[in-house]
Amino acid sequence: MSIYVFSGPVQSGKSTELLKWCNQRERIMGILMPDILGCRKIFNVKSNEIFDIQCIDATKTAELLITIGKFNFYAAAFEKANLILTDALLEKPDWLLIDEIGYLELDGKGFYHSLVNAAEFYNNNTSYGNLLITVRDSLCEEVISFFELKNSQVIHQLENLK
Repeated sequence: MSIYVFSGPVQSGKSTELLKWCNQRERIMGILMPDILGCRKIFNVKSNEIFDIQCIDATKTAELLITIGKFNFYAAAFEKANLILTDALLEKPDWLLIDEIGYLELDGKGFYHSLVNAAEFYNNNTSYGNLLITVRDSLCEEVISFFELKNSQVIHQLENLK
């Protein structure tokens, strides 16, 4: 029944630490965005499926892309990841993970709708389970305010979780 914001610097190993944390618990669902060999992937925590989200060479694809800064992401991969998050929310896991919330979501893209739905669910004190999102430290307060993450707790180490 809580919202946790796991925050740290860019490229500090938040996703890697989160994956290790997940392996020690049950009834965890959601998505992680690990960097594997220099390319962002989506990892479905429930099924262990991994799929591409980052397009390395935008000139060699006809797929619809979402661009933020120097990065290009497959729009279809975000759609698939958002479906994973929607399905997970319906199952009411002990922990719902969304890795990571950033500039795309603040612009209404990426995992925006999934986080809006999850925040609405977990902001309700009668909700089951916990929401855990990752946010780079430079965007932490902006994300909390923008998504109205009431009574959220910012943590910098996962061992601080119950």
